[in-house]
Amino acid sequence: MTSEPARKVCVVIPTWKRGDLLRKCLESLRRQSFTDFETVIVSNGAGEWAAALAKEFGAKLVCFTENRGFAAAVNAGIAASKSPCVAVLNDDVELAPNWLQKTTALLEEQPGISFCCGKIFQPDGLTIDNAGDALSAGGGAWRLGYGRPDSKQFDVPKPLLAISMTASLFRREVFDRIGGLDEDFISYLEDMDFSIRLWRGGFRGYYLPEATARHHGGASLGGAESPHVFQLMTQNQIALLSKHYPLSFWLRLCPRIYWSQILWSLMALRKRRVRALWLGSLRGSWISAKAWRQRTRWSKNEQRAFLNWLRESERTIYEDITSRPRAERDTYWRMYFALFRPKRVAGLAITPARKIEAEGKPKAGPSSLRSSG
Repeated sequence: MTSEPARKVCVVIPTWKRGDLLRKCLESLRRQSFTDFETVIVSNGAGEWAAALAKEFGAKLVCFTENRGFAAAVNAGIAASKSPCVAVLNDDVELAPNWLQKTTALLEEQPGISFCCGKIFQPDGLTIDNAGDALSAGGGAWRLGYGRPDSKQFDVPKPLLAISMTASLFRREVFDRIGGLDEDFISYLEDMDFSIRLWRGGFRGYYLPEATARHHGGASLGGAESPHVFQLMTQNQIALLSKHYPLSFWLRLCPRIYWSQILWSLMALRKRRVRALWLGSLRGSWISAKAWRQRTRWSKNEQRAFLNWLRESERTIYEDITSRPRAERDTYWRMYFALFRPKRVAGLAITPARKIEAEGKPKAGPSSLRSSG
């Protein structure tokens, strides 16, 4: 008996608490113009409703008896399929009907691009939630465009510095080559860790604004202000620095790193999240010790290239922050840049340390990346 051939795309959706939002996500998949995909729901200790929804929408179901976090769930979902492309979605995301068509067409037409994301809106469909991620030299991550009204600026296709796994598409080969998500991160910043590994492995990504989605944001863990989220963010900031910053960076970027941590601690005091800060720092130290033992050696060329990548990433955050009206959510970044205003980096800093061959580059400018439909 022959097995059924793999679909072009496997859509992996971890879920935990919000069956109502998962239903909306699955309904948006049902409306996709591209149909050569299968869906894998990973129940992170969710109730029986997860199995009922999987049956109703014809999805595969992978079950954990307890919540093991977003990273572990994504890894399990990828392992449950052999599709050449993998889409990762939060369960509180609704895709536009052409999302899969647009993103898969991009990867088919551009062999030098290994992953992509689109324009992600907040629930109102007018305010940007994410247009790619970026990392400061001090170790702070930022969702580009977050909280800004949609504008022509966000309609320009461009290379990605880092990718959010809120709604993204990957070639399976990237997971085969660099491994899955780091499960020690549990949830939050696991995609920034993965983005750095992608960059170091020579993989490139693209932002495709025609592929739109809506994100309800933090629906399962209580939102960005919850103590649990603050704890996870604290521990994973520390782990990210320990895992990826060469020793020379700790000396060179020491003022930025410590200023970033001071600002984060002040934020914890203002938001009454001191206990979450303390618990996150303890676990972050444990993860850091483990990550330090697993570090791989950076060559001098890699270090220079990564420093340029960080500088360009920080510059992108600065431009995003300073182009918006003042708001409370920007206080951390405005105080960070009050001391460390970035300098413009000459050349394309997002080029990976491992040289990409000419035939792997996009064949033309951004306009050539617009697919039909």
